Amino acid sequence: MPENRQAVGKGSGKVILLGEHAVVHGTPALAMALPFGIAATARSFDGPISARVPAWDLEARVDRGDAADQALRALVMSLGLEGKGVAVEADSKLPARAGLGASAALAAATARALTTFFQVKPDRDTLFEAVQASEKIFHGNPSGLDASVALEGSVVRYSRRGGVTRLSAPPPPIIVVHSGEPGDTGVTVAKFAARLEQQPAEGQRRIDQISNLVEEGVDAIKVWDLPTIGAVMNENQEHLRWFGVSTKPLDRICEIALASGALGAKLTGGGGGGCAVLLVTPEFQDIVSSRLEKAGFSVVRP
Repeated sequence: MPENRQAVGKGSGKVILLGEHAVVHGTPALAMALPFGIAATARSFDGPISARVPAWDLEARVDRGDAADQALRALVMSLGLEGKGVAVEADSKLPARAGLGASAALAAATARALTTFFQVKPDRDTLFEAVQASEKIFHGNPSGLDASVALEGSVVRYSRRGGVTRLSAPPPPIIVVHSGEPGDTGVTVAKFAARLEQQPAEGQRRIDQISNLVEEGVDAIKVWDLPTIGAVMNENQEHLRWFGVSTKPLDRICEIALASGALGAKLTGGGGGGCAVLLVTPEFQDIVSSRLEKAGFSVVRP
């Protein structure tokens, strides 16, 4: 292998506009890639494959046993690569544990950097399975949505049965706001499932309603009907609150945003902390952002 070889790979962050959690139980979801994510650079290294994300104070190696180490090892094994000779360093514009698909974006960027470094050309399904193998270490039962958007980088409709459908519509105008609390997708996925088990009839009724909201949103985004997208986002948030995966800070973000001119506001991703996504037309973006920052929340920017 030539000395000083290097290769770069990228993965997109994401927000879920509609359908998180319910997507784990078979319904569709509507998501979009963020215009920023993670770039990973793989370089020659005399030792086991390692990955480092300075922004998160994270280091992983394939020959160790922590969760991050296991995730990297699962990724490398799924790709069928050698387990040595490369060090990966990732530049992240995404906060970790915020519901923005950071772990999937890191896995996608790392997979692309490694396969380019080793001069392997995997197809999309192989890359998807590798990212999913990594995601399972962190999230237990990931739907595949984060992995798909990290790799696709567009507006998509996703379901476990039907996979990814890329939508031709441009991404709607959004603001992403961090609640100040870290999220834990594994915990909230289990919490959602527990509520469904406790009240199966009501829980399934709400999952069916979320499914309908997603389809309304898909139709609306195709014709750029922003008021309808906002309305279904707000209704989706009420269902997520019933399932117990929202928090008081996330609810407060939604309240302030809607009072300041946002058309829609809801948590995005796992919940239990992390971020909210707000549908805000350009003329209201400054005032919505300003009021939320004055309330102590942070707008996520690249």
